[in-house]
Amino acid sequence: MTPRPPRVVTRCLRLGDIPALLDLEHKQWTAEQAATADAFKARITAHPHLCSGAFNARTGELLASLFCKPTAEGDWTAPKDWEANAAVDPGCSDSQKADSLFGISLTSVEPGAALQLIAFQFLAAVKRGYRHVYLGSPMPGLARHLAKHPGACVQRYARATRSGVPIDPQLRYYYHKGFRQLVAVRDNYFPHEASCNYGAILRATVPRAWLRPFLLAVPDAALRTLASLAPRLALPAGTVPRDKRVAKASG
Repeated sequence: MTPRPPRVVTRCLRLGDIPALLDLEHKQWTAEQAATADAFKARITAHPHLCSGAFNARTGELLASLFCKPTAEGDWTAPKDWEANAAVDPGCSDSQKADSLFGISLTSVEPGAALQLIAFQFLAAVKRGYRHVYLGSPMPGLARHLAKHPGACVQRYARATRSGVPIDPQLRYYYHKGFRQLVAVRDNYFPHEASCNYGAILRATVPRAWLRPFLLAVPDAALRTLASLAPRLALPAGTVPRDKRVAKASG
């Protein structure tokens, strides 16, 4: 009998959550890939309302974390690696206007918790008037593809589809989450052996912008309650792969 997933509660992350964040990070990533306490502190201090955690309602265990920061379309014209894209400006407050968000990281040990955070962030993005969300994704099928097809074009692999969806499993996962525009493919983006250190920059259009006038009157706590319905609606259709860091080898 499949165990029932835990009831999940989500909230903004606090500096006091950093030990739990470090524990979650090291469960999923190598020492080279894992974010540091200083990185978490900088993100939470700069953009507290764009840093969310999903917790087991019974035990208090941190099951997933999601970090975003404001960005603009012009930020993606020059090649950068993950460290440059993820860096936050200490002088930039969360209230400063930008037209888009960058998903710094999504780390999870529970698929439903990750989905709940994604659902909330999209609702909050509509409410705050963001137009797009960017993220950097690994391409874990790339190394296997190049082993079978030496000299194959990485750009062509990233854009390859089967039945209309990407052939790479991680790009396919994000495609189903709305990230359907491939903005760029970057070499040496982050350390990820299965991706040969490549990263794919993806973009999603924030859906249902017409809802913004209605959501402006809705407190974030109510949006989080609404987002808690997402796992029940989406997960029964099949097993969702374990989420990891979005912008670094989720990211």
